[in-house]
Amino acid sequence: MLGVYRGWNDGLGTYMDETGADVWVAPYGVDGFFTPAIMSRAFVTFVEEQPHVREVHTILYRPAKLRFEGGKFDTWVVGFREGALGGPVTMKSGNSLPGLGEIVLDDVEARLSGAGIGDTIDLAGRPLKVVGISIGGNVVFAQIAFVSDAEARAEFQQAVDDAHLSTIPAQLDPATNVNLMLVKVDRGLAVETAAAINKNVPGVNAFVTREFSENSRRALKQAIVPILRIILALAFLVGTLVLGLTVYTSVLEKEREFGVIKAVGTPASGLLRIVVEQALTSCVLGFIAGVVGTFAAAWIVGFAVPQFIVSIYAADLAIIFLGAVAMSVLASLFPTARVLRADTLAVFRA
Repeated sequence: MLGVYRGWNDGLGTYMDETGADVWVAPYGVDGFFTPAIMSRAFVTFVEEQPHVREVHTILYRPAKLRFEGGKFDTWVVGFREGALGGPVTMKSGNSLPGLGEIVLDDVEARLSGAGIGDTIDLAGRPLKVVGISIGGNVVFAQIAFVSDAEARAEFQQAVDDAHLSTIPAQLDPATNVNLMLVKVDRGLAVETAAAINKNVPGVNAFVTREFSENSRRALKQAIVPILRIILALAFLVGTLVLGLTVYTSVLEKEREFGVIKAVGTPASGLLRIVVEQALTSCVLGFIAGVVGTFAAAWIVGFAVPQFIVSIYAADLAIIFLGAVAMSVLASLFPTARVLRADTLAVFRA
């Protein structure tokens, strides 16, 4: 369960973490990637004038349905300019610079849809040719695809046209609007630059990359972490009960032997050590089997469900191991009480 949570958490922030931007500037009221809103390109000039700002790049993006051979797939389409930040994180194959009428798909979406380089997909009614496959755009519930800035604006314009508006309000004009600014700043001055933008440029919110990425993950944490805590608590309780029952059954089967050990003068601490060692041995063997099973399951799931990300960290394995040791100690309490009450006379009567 921790591996699934870690994988999802990593996947949601990969694109933001690896674009190369130091500061992200969003319309006022927006603090994460998955709540897009538009703002005037005029804000770019104000941001460029702030101290320590070196470069300002813009992207235009939106959620859309990608269709291919009868299948429909949730997609976030990012339009970026050639040579600017905001494009594919890592290329697996093909061209990283799509032109008008072209698209770069994420590897996971390509596997889900079956679309490959050279195929034509339908994106919100526009036929686009796949010219590249990228890695790092899987956000679990959808995947990030990339088009040129010109293509993104053409799609925006088509959406406006489909709405049959006789005149285009200024705030909807694709030629003069962007969704986000990706800012490069002088080395080590991201925090100060974000603060200056927030102070001097009204109508926008600026965040260092780490903060913007964490904000984008917040919905997942709010939804998953409480459930995860309950599941882990229940797993700990059930594991302790099962282990305790296993050790207790073993103690019952060896009750006469424990009586003999007690009769020859073994102290209570010695009896306790025997029971705890048995519980620890069972728990460690079970932990090893569980780790092997987890890696195997993650490998199988990666093939069966490509968008399902599992990330297993050494620190999480250590935490679970410590939890397993705690389970062993707790599971030993009831069997130890049984051993300490063992009737040594019953051995001699037998």
